[in-house]
Amino acid sequence: MLLNVYNTCEMNIQNRGPLKSLLDIFAQIRRIVRVGGACAVLFGPGLCAAQPIDIFAAASLKPALDVIALQYARETGQALRLSYAASSVLARQIEQGAPADVFVSASTDWMSYIDDAGLLSQPARVIAANRLVLASASPDDVTLSLDDILARLQGGRLAVPLISSVPLGIYAAEALSTLGLLQDLKPHLAQQDNARASLTSVLRQECPLGLLYASDVRSASGVFVVAAIAPDTHDPVRYLAAAVTAGGEAVVAYLAGPKGRAVFSAYGFLAP
Repeated sequence: MLLNVYNTCEMNIQNRGPLKSLLDIFAQIRRIVRVGGACAVLFGPGLCAAQPIDIFAAASLKPALDVIALQYARETGQALRLSYAASSVLARQIEQGAPADVFVSASTDWMSYIDDAGLLSQPARVIAANRLVLASASPDDVTLSLDDILARLQGGRLAVPLISSVPLGIYAAEALSTLGLLQDLKPHLAQQDNARASLTSVLRQECPLGLLYASDVRSASGVFVVAAIAPDTHDPVRYLAAAVTAGGEAVVAYLAGPKGRAVFSAYGFLAP
């Protein structure tokens, strides 16, 4: 719409020849400003605002961040464009030049990876925490013993993200190792791309069990916690947010502030 007004103005100027005075220019500028104001009234400030701010975020944050993005847009008129994947994948994309304004990681290590590369505009802030659980589409409890877990699997697989790189997979491997179960269960693991993929496998009953985040289980109807994983069996699960560009700094402050934390709490995340 604004482009059409600009083009029309340009043609008018060309057809009239030399401008008689600067008043002609000011008149055209005022018309464009009026149209811009009409755009905001008709379509809302979000559609007429600047480029959306790009948020690269850990997949397990999706339910909460989707809500926060809508809330932030209503309050500020600034749209957020969300991209979800494993923190490891997102960190490598940012390193390779992907246009992120904010990086939200489920791993201190992957945030440090980006920081060490000199790609952050400000230090990272811890915005939430989480815990691990053993989950199933069946509500019957399971003891954390090899025999009980194998009996529940009934020849199937235990869903978990990649234990070599994805934060949830790394935490899960640490917990299984502490419990003395990792080596025996390795052949029975279904390793997947990210936390949400593992949740989906359990939800669809493709895997009888999954090592998941408690927040993911809370957000999904039809998935139950069948065993709690003690926090001292693995490194603390913390989510960190940092601005990659100056344009993302206000968003990070919002995520770390009371409004962002209220949404995280409502979706089963722990206070940092």
